[in-house]
Amino acid sequence: MAKSKRSLLLEAASTIIVEQGISHLTLDEVAARAGVSKGGLLYHFASKDELIKGLNEETIREFRELLQQELEETGSYTKSYLLATLRQLEGCGRYNASSSMLAAIATNMEMIQLWDEDYQRFRTEMVKEGLSFEAGMVIRLVADGLLYSRLFNSDPPSQEEGRRVIQFLLEFIDKETDK
Repeated sequence: MAKSKRSLLLEAASTIIVEQGISHLTLDEVAARAGVSKGGLLYHFASKDELIKGLNEETIREFRELLQQELEETGSYTKSYLLATLRQLEGCGRYNASSSMLAAIATNMEMIQLWDEDYQRFRTEMVKEGLSFEAGMVIRLVADGLLYSRLFNSDPPSQEEGRRVIQFLLEFIDKETDK
């Protein structure tokens, strides 16, 4: 099935951010990378802010899909959150969470609030699963830290190291919920 022009544009934007940095994210560059006219890009995204908002919305939607797939396997929202984060770090999916967050931070901090609904759900679900507030926050903040260390290229762990950290946290959840 052919990708929609909208998807091509979002993938191009994500790729540009990852490969060249946020400063190279221009509407002209995105259109050229996607093989779409600038008019075609403007049909889907009236501005750079709209493009970045769309990138974040699609990244969130994709994360939710990964989380739901993991939830069907594990039955635990908290574990699924970690495993979906790992899958994003390993490049599963079309969009790069780090690139969409970086674009939001660099252009309009209010766009980061698009992620708040998922953070609030995490808080609710961790309590339902019997995790203390402190344990839940450690888990979420480590998952965020894995993404952010890659986002800012600040000593990011290798994929294997990331897997080991996630595995440690999965075992930690089992110990915490067995109390």
